[in-house]
Amino acid sequence: MINFIFGIHSHQPLGNFGWVFEEAYNKSYRPFMEILEEFSSMKVAVHFSGPLLEWIDENHPEYIELLKKLVKKGQLEIVVAGFYEPVLAAIPKEDRIEQIKLLKEFAKKLGYDAKGVWLTERVWQPELVKTLKESGIEYVIVDDYHFMSAGLSKDELYWPYYTEDGGEVIVVFPIDETLRYLIPFRPVEKTIRYLEGLADDDPSKMAVFHDDGEKFGVWPGTYEWVYQKGWLREFFDAITSNEKINLMLYSEYLSKFTPRGLVYLPIASYFEMSEWSLPAKQAKLFVEFVGRLKGRNEFERYRMFVRGGIWKNFFYKYPESNFMHKRMLYVSKLVRDIPEARKYLLKAQCNDAYWHGVFGGVYLPHLRRAVWENIIRAQSFVSTGNRVFDVDFDGKTEVMLENESFIATIKPHYGGSIFELSSKRKGVNYGDVLARRWEHYHDISTSTPEEECDGIASIHELGKKIPEKIKRELAYDWQLRAILQDHFIPTTETLDSYRLVRYRELGDFINQPYEFELYDGGVRLWRNGGIYAEKKVPAKVEKRIELVNDGFLAEYRVSLSEPYRALFGVEINLAVHSVMESPEEFEAGRIFVNDPHGIGKVEIELDRKANIWKFPVKTLSQSESGWDFIQQGVSYTLLFPVEKELEFEIRFREIT
Repeated sequence: MINFIFGIHSHQPLGNFGWVFEEAYNKSYRPFMEILEEFSSMKVAVHFSGPLLEWIDENHPEYIELLKKLVKKGQLEIVVAGFYEPVLAAIPKEDRIEQIKLLKEFAKKLGYDAKGVWLTERVWQPELVKTLKESGIEYVIVDDYHFMSAGLSKDELYWPYYTEDGGEVIVVFPIDETLRYLIPFRPVEKTIRYLEGLADDDPSKMAVFHDDGEKFGVWPGTYEWVYQKGWLREFFDAITSNEKINLMLYSEYLSKFTPRGLVYLPIASYFEMSEWSLPAKQAKLFVEFVGRLKGRNEFERYRMFVRGGIWKNFFYKYPESNFMHKRMLYVSKLVRDIPEARKYLLKAQCNDAYWHGVFGGVYLPHLRRAVWENIIRAQSFVSTGNRVFDVDFDGKTEVMLENESFIATIKPHYGGSIFELSSKRKGVNYGDVLARRWEHYHDISTSTPEEECDGIASIHELGKKIPEKIKRELAYDWQLRAILQDHFIPTTETLDSYRLVRYRELGDFINQPYEFELYDGGVRLWRNGGIYAEKKVPAKVEKRIELVNDGFLAEYRVSLSEPYRALFGVEINLAVHSVMESPEEFEAGRIFVNDPHGIGKVEIELDRKANIWKFPVKTLSQSESGWDFIQQGVSYTLLFPVEKELEFEIRFREIT
């Protein structure tokens, strides 16, 4: 006999669209539980994230009553996590405890005293043991990959183990990767045959499946397969009627058996994450390496030694994510003793917008917007004034300006540009624009080919080709995107060459350091750099940035040591999400922006007319449905002819 624990994890990110919640509810969450109710002997361990539970409680309270009923009947075991689904390893201990406490309290409303944790994205690091024990948690669920990374072989992974840190002990259950790829994508008999093959005389042997609830109806092709073609009913019937399979819950297992022994798990997540978290070039090599091992039929033999990156690598891979994360940590310290601000801070820890794999994550502007909104709302409860410190832990100093209406974070070491312009009134960061970057899966040779199978393909098995229309517009930035980025451009360049990054940058100002000094009301920045043409022409750019009640004022002064004709461009990247179909070039002294889907209404006013290059900043990312060519924002570059001296003003005004 083999003990079998079946679990699902259901989550929708904070900030996701209401129609996405509703569709997932109707295609997955509701039909799953309705069918479960039909099979009274079927038991499921379930985790629902806080954002999803809050939405369900408000929109479908009848579902909450169904969950309570199933808990009371003994069919559901509630497994918790951080309420707003943070990666626990990425937030302070104080916040972890509060997050877990909130979801445990909700579980009690459903009638269950939760003792187990679903580890968000299965991101494990040893220090979590102490936090979990302090939170009243007895067991945690991770992947078998974690155990293999510690040196255990596959045949040792059909039991839970103890793990310890600093004298505190907790139980760790391994999820079986084979089951993750069988359920629900292959015919039911394949899963049954696999489980029957594990059965032996050891009464404590077990196999765990615990994976995304969205696989049961939301992932491509699964609604028809799981419900319309009857996969789930057939599965529940087969599991509950098979004498070789003993269906259990985690708590039931621990009440009957003792974990097998002690293990020490390294920092890890699931195997796919170790690919996604690597920088793009290394990720490409990693895929090639795994492919070579598989081609020689050696992967399974050596896989315990095959490791890629760890989840926190995303903060290295995506500086925009790192900046957002470190701003969240900064606010966490500021509002630790302010209960009214705490809920906003905890919401800002929702994991999805901080990383990227098969799913959009950091590439989805509406998810980042939700995180930024809550960071800003939380910080609005305190006021620190103007500060100079290393915001994002990169060893370089930032300048944070703050008044009653705005927070602006400027990077003197990176072009003296504004990397955050947050409105306290609107709860938006106007500068939240992701750079266009190459991802390893853009190289089709590293994409997983679509496999023929007798079920349906998992999203990990779908082959993808970049459409020609996207290829023509695809461009990769060599710099991060911000507000007030300073260009020197040849007078012969065009908007198309500029937006597709095929132009020549003459100056050394975009990502180079500026000197700076604070003054009452703002910051003065300057750089003695140069124009690099036939020869170097020394050039100086000076700008003064002041926050005002409705935005900011920037005063520019540009001077060349000798005459040279060029275009001086000030680029302003704004998180505009209303779709812009094609680039535009025009002359104007004022730019009005109306973006009801993102930043709302703003105005950029100049003290003279300038030529304007305007284009959408679009990134290419993969998702469960294929390719996403997403507008991250809109670039506005204000172009002024310069030959020797140039002075002008830019005023950014928020319209409420």
